[in-house]
Amino acid sequence: MHNSKNDERRSFNILGKLFHVRIDDLVQYPNTLLADSQRLQAYWRPSLNAYFLSRDVHIFERIILPFYTSSTSSNKIKRLSTMSFSDKLFREELEFYNLLEYYQTDDNLNFIFEYYTQSSSIISLLSRLLIRKCICWCIIDCVSCIACAIGICEIVLWRCQYQRSINLLIVDIIISLILLWTLFYEQYSDRILLEINFYMRNKLDEEVKNQIRRKTSMTERFIIIGSFQSPVFIIQLIFASLSFIITLLSYKRKNTWYFILGLAFRHLLLIRLCLTEMCHIIDILSYSGRSSFRVFSHLLLFLVTILFICIWIGLTLYVTDSNSTIDQPVILAPSRYVYFVYHIILNVGYGDTTERSILSFILIVIMTLITCPLLIIIYQNFIQELNL
Repeated sequence: MHNSKNDERRSFNILGKLFHVRIDDLVQYPNTLLADSQRLQAYWRPSLNAYFLSRDVHIFERIILPFYTSSTSSNKIKRLSTMSFSDKLFREELEFYNLLEYYQTDDNLNFIFEYYTQSSSIISLLSRLLIRKCICWCIIDCVSCIACAIGICEIVLWRCQYQRSINLLIVDIIISLILLWTLFYEQYSDRILLEINFYMRNKLDEEVKNQIRRKTSMTERFIIIGSFQSPVFIIQLIFASLSFIITLLSYKRKNTWYFILGLAFRHLLLIRLCLTEMCHIIDILSYSGRSSFRVFSHLLLFLVTILFICIWIGLTLYVTDSNSTIDQPVILAPSRYVYFVYHIILNVGYGDTTERSILSFILIVIMTLITCPLLIIIYQNFIQELNL
């Protein structure tokens, strides 16, 4: 548990994945396993400092993170239609956690899908689109990895002063075009899925709509976020386009920077494969104004504090060395003193990181910021604040 009195949390380890849930949220469900501290003692693991449960991680994610609400008017858990597991499996997990009494089905959505289950054409179309979407995911990830491998081979051959192979360049261009086409086709599939969903909601007969109105309220706002609306897609599209353009420009150029930039954009495309959670956070922040402001304000406060401390202490050291009575003191530029303090604050030896160019200097600054323990703690607090 966390030591904060105002925001005390209970830690759950579900097959290796750690979750922190506010105890104040669990109090709303007193008859559940998660809220009963005595029953949970059987699952306590001191080595993990958490309650270990060998259950389905994805279902636990959807039970705990998006569906718990602090509202006193509706403390119900809703099941989204986009879940990939069956309703039976979902109910079994709810029974284990004693949460079944708090389970609330989306009658509006369920009625619509039941109304259209007789249409085999819609079911067939949905199946094909979902299969194509999964294939697009695999193609994008595989092509991104292959593009990075080709980029590394090209820069190695270039540095070894070998003549660039025209066949390798053609393969590189074809792979880039496949990547761009797959990105757009993925968005096309998402648009069709959204159109079907809206069609199923909006093209109902008046009789069906009246039945739905009697069951549930139709005043709820219906929001769907497709991946083509995601900022991650825009970032991927920019990186893929720049990588393709730089590949074409580098064929007639003799500058190594073209290879370095092209390779950098290729590796940035792997963010989707390696940092899926970060991509999810970017999407959430883009559609949550208050959370975005809170998260970025904390991050900017951290960066500004580091910058202020480095400048203030660095200039103090510079003035001290300038007024030193030692014969012929070696006085460095003020920026070097600031850079020296930056390394000391972030627990990195100044002599261990010696830059040779502007690019290496930028990479050193980014890497030292990422490895900063304080930044890691701030990132964990961001995740907890956003309930991810």
